[in-house]
Amino acid sequence: MSRVVSSLPGRIRIRDKALRNRARLAEIESALRRLDGVVVVEPNVSAGSIVLHYAPDKTDPLRLENEVDTVIDTALAAPQRPAGSRSLRMQVNRCAKIGMMGSLATSLALAATGNKRWHAISGGLFVACLGIHLGVHRRHLLR
Repeated sequence: MSRVVSSLPGRIRIRDKALRNRARLAEIESALRRLDGVVVVEPNVSAGSIVLHYAPDKTDPLRLENEVDTVIDTALAAPQRPAGSRSLRMQVNRCAKIGMMGSLATSLALAATGNKRWHAISGGLFVACLGIHLGVHRRHLLR
C-alpha cells in the first residue's frame, strides 16, 4: 500500500496514522536517512507525516518511492513491543492507583476507629500517590 500522498521533483510526502507514534516515527526516520539520494528527512509526529527531500538528478523518483514504501511497510509490520509489556510510565501509574486505593481504605478505616495520627499519615500517602497519578496524566488535565 502506497503511503506517498505527494511527489514532486526532489520532494516526497508520506502520511499514515501509524506515524503518530514517536518510537515508530523515529525508527522509520533513521531507516529513510540511509536510503541512497536522500538529503533531508522532516518528520511531523502530530500530522503523522514525513517529508523526504532527495537529489532528483541522482535518484530515480519511482525507485525511491518503492523503497520508501518498503521501508515503511517493514517498520509498521513489526510489533512495537512484546505483548503484555507495559511502559515504565504505565507501571508507575498502576502502582500509584493501587497505592491510592489501599491508602484510602486504610485512612477511612482508621478514621472510623478514631486513630487520628495514622489516619493523617495514610491520608498523606493517598495525596502522594494522587500526585504521582496526576503527574503521569498532566498533559490530559486541562484539555
